[in-house]
Amino acid sequence: MKQIDILAIGEPLIEMIRRDGVTHGPATYTSDVGGDVLNALVAAARQGASTGLISAVGDDPFGQHIKAFCATEGIDTSMLRVSPEHSTGLCFIDPDPSDRNFTYVRRGSAASSYGADALQHDMIAKAQALHVTGVSQAIGCTMRRAVRVAAEIAKANGTLVSYDLNLRLKLWPLEEARGCIDDFLPFADIVLPSEDEAKLLLGSDTIDAILDYFAQHDAEIIVLKRAERGVIVRTASKQVSIEAPTVKAVDSSGAGDSFAGAFLAYLLETNDPIEAARRAVRVAAITVTGHGATPAIPRRESIVSA
Repeated sequence: MKQIDILAIGEPLIEMIRRDGVTHGPATYTSDVGGDVLNALVAAARQGASTGLISAVGDDPFGQHIKAFCATEGIDTSMLRVSPEHSTGLCFIDPDPSDRNFTYVRRGSAASSYGADALQHDMIAKAQALHVTGVSQAIGCTMRRAVRVAAEIAKANGTLVSYDLNLRLKLWPLEEARGCIDDFLPFADIVLPSEDEAKLLLGSDTIDAILDYFAQHDAEIIVLKRAERGVIVRTASKQVSIEAPTVKAVDSSGAGDSFAGAFLAYLLETNDPIEAARRAVRVAAITVTGHGATPAIPRRESIVSA
């Protein structure tokens, strides 16, 4: 019997969010907690799913802050290692309502050094879903191997594998990313690419070509995220476009991640990818109305009752 809803493997980060709106001179930052897989887990947990993080943080104040944050959000950290040899990763964010303006300080971080030998096989086998991203693969070779082994364990035990492209060319070159993504796609039951990233990856501008590409790898559900235009959901039997609600966006950080986490939570609850996507686009829309990736992610009450 499955004991946890959603596990995610990747890197949690301390976010430093620029708040002064000045492009030159001294900058003012506020700190928070983020990282793509952690953002997704926060969204899932706030929709009522049980969640757990597979990763590592440094034995430093930032790592302690991330652990405390996870505890507050109800995210299981029994699979989160603390490394005395490595530091916790940082991300500096210049808020933008439609673009990703991130500067990473994560080379040699604890999460990038996380290895497959640290995986708890039984926890992955007992989860309903395992969520991974292209960032998880890009940050280091040992983490990339851990992601692959985690997916193998999941597939062998009937745990759904969810894959968010999250293509970040600041982390790895395009050709390396293409090879790694193509190699991983056969493991993915659910694929969650963003339109701009998919066009960059495939060199194609057509929606059908993008959806066909991911469908050929036998994913059961493909959700193409289109920012303020909503999403397109494709399954074996249907293709549905879902519009996003109109909001006043101030920072797009974490929008796609919050969609992914909420989508998984509601998919596991309803077994209906269309309804799950309808609820998740509302989660993502509300997320971009606040600064940083996690502070504005809404809770279930404001979504289900909407």
